[in-house]
Amino acid sequence: MAGEEDVRHAYGDNIGWRLKGYARRHNGPPVSVREISRAQFDRIRPFFDAEDNPWLVDLHQVGREIWPHVEQVLGPLDPEQDYYVTGQPLDWDRDPVQAARDLLDERFPLATAAFLGGSVAAGTYTANSDLDMVVIVDDLPHAFRETLEHRGWPVELFCHTIESFQDFVARDTKDRRPPLLHMCAEGFLMLDADGTGQRMRTEARALLDAGPPLATVTELEDRRYGTTDLLEDLIGARDDDERLFVAARLLTCAGELALVVRNRWLGHGKWLLRRLRDAKEDELVDAYRALVRGEGAERFIEVVEQVLESAGGRLEVGYRRAASPR
Repeated sequence: MAGEEDVRHAYGDNIGWRLKGYARRHNGPPVSVREISRAQFDRIRPFFDAEDNPWLVDLHQVGREIWPHVEQVLGPLDPEQDYYVTGQPLDWDRDPVQAARDLLDERFPLATAAFLGGSVAAGTYTANSDLDMVVIVDDLPHAFRETLEHRGWPVELFCHTIESFQDFVARDTKDRRPPLLHMCAEGFLMLDADGTGQRMRTEARALLDAGPPLATVTELEDRRYGTTDLLEDLIGARDDDERLFVAARLLTCAGELALVVRNRWLGHGKWLLRRLRDAKEDELVDAYRALVRGEGAERFIEVVEQVLESAGGRLEVGYRRAASPR
């Protein structure tokens, strides 16, 4: 089962499973909750996309032809309820999905769509995780981002109208870092009052699959120039601490250059690492790790040189570009 090792890494085998029913097209608390066994969960799990959340299953997205098979395992289900199967630590009474739903109910009773992203949606959350939420409200005066706490959970809210959401997505797409798209495409659709949420999910997945815009000649030159400069600093470094600082910055620049050359999405921090792993650029990270362990910079330098070659090579003596007119 996809992602099971991540869940067990955080909680061991101490996971319980619940079937929760929510009134269709309404947020708020569940109208029915009952425990199910791990065996029951394992029997219904194959009906769902293996890339989805490994421990949270959205039953209302199942085709009606599958419904009888699900009911054979779970028993009769009310067609007027949206059902979700969630797994959570048996000794932890803080249900992140329920906390997010409660926040929606309290703060945004007129919301038309809402997504829960991040580690909770990925099935890898821990006691230090936060709730990343995208909320769409038609008559919102202006888009805003807010950090707060709800039921013991730190929350990052991204609140938009559909128009402001599209504006932010366009800006982030141009920058190759579209967190809102990832949250909608890969997150948990908590609320879809009028079909807006499903349309957003479909469009987000299509945009992510299409990839970022192609890099311009100017952007590639800028990235090659910056990476070349840092590489020269690393080669010439004689101070161990300077070498570490330069290498850390070079890892980011070379990693981004490798992704841009392959027309892949970028990310900050841990998300850059995940994008590199998705692109099978593990060699760059492995070589950097060896440098940090004190095993020398030679391999890291070699891999960065390979990245530069894939982008057109170093920009050194003889390179010149006129300044853009003001």
